[in-house]
Amino acid sequence: MKGIIFDFNGTMFLDSPLHEQAWLHMITKYSKATLEPTEIVKQIHGQTNAAILKHFISPELTDTQIAKLAGEKESYYRQLVKADPTQIQLTAGLAEVLDTLVIEQIPLTIASAAPQANMDFYFEIFDLARWFDQRNVVVDDGTFPGKPAPDIFLKAAAKLNLDPTDCMVIEDSYSGLQAARNAAIGSIVAIDPTGHNTPLFEAENLAPNGIIKDFTHFEQNILDPLFVH
Repeated sequence: MKGIIFDFNGTMFLDSPLHEQAWLHMITKYSKATLEPTEIVKQIHGQTNAAILKHFISPELTDTQIAKLAGEKESYYRQLVKADPTQIQLTAGLAEVLDTLVIEQIPLTIASAAPQANMDFYFEIFDLARWFDQRNVVVDDGTFPGKPAPDIFLKAAAKLNLDPTDCMVIEDSYSGLQAARNAAIGSIVAIDPTGHNTPLFEAENLAPNGIIKDFTHFEQNILDPLFVH
């Protein structure tokens, strides 16, 4: 492996419960749909806002309506993040891993279904510019299909000037792991802090290169066996 592509939400920042809370707020407010556990895994995490809104609220939503609803959801989500400053921290062990990757000059970027406004927010509150060139970060800009389509990871690999087979992807979502597989990514690692999704990931062999709970011991257990320095 020559480069790493990180998902962000639920991977670098363990904020999945906040997104679920924000989506529950929106779905309850604008539809009569219920939010089942399997739908959270398969229809929310890793999906674009447009896909989620069309699934839960209405497939007939216009682009203007989607933009307005998505903006409302993300604003509500950012309020939830800022409401408890103690939760504004990267996943355990990640900062140290990123420091090592930068020292070793391993190309790295982020590929996220988050909109640009959220990524700007993350760069500010986490000072991500210490490790990432924001010009190489891929977000949901509406120009390519969401996960599980491979486009987001193909675009991220191209930003690093690498073939997808030379990249590692680290993902937490079912659709994101599918997207990495569909992009023919060389190494795919899942992060599952609670272990709740591990049986599903293992059953479908979505994380052939390992499942982690956080980035503690990530170098020894994942990077060293896989990376060509």
